[in-house]
Amino acid sequence: MTVSSVTRVKGIVEGCVGQKVKFKIKKGKSKPLISEGVIAETYPSIFTVRVESKGLKRVVSFNYIDILTNYVELFICNENETRIV
Repeated sequence: MTVSSVTRVKGIVEGCVGQKVKFKIKKGKSKPLISEGVIAETYPSIFTVRVESKGLKRVVSFNYIDILTNYVELFICNENETRIV
């Protein structure tokens, strides 16, 4: 993992601000958590996703490194469900 790969992921995520995404969080041996939301903001080390589930609104944050290490899989909600990185 290099600085350039983190920068590349950050650039891709910044280009998706405001778009609906689906994300899958891998939590060890248990079943992965799958949810949908909208990429709200990007920061130097993290990005935030607004999630609304069962009438409850919340904001979750992820590191760009979470995507590179496959802890989080991020998909843009379009016809093909394009995976980010």
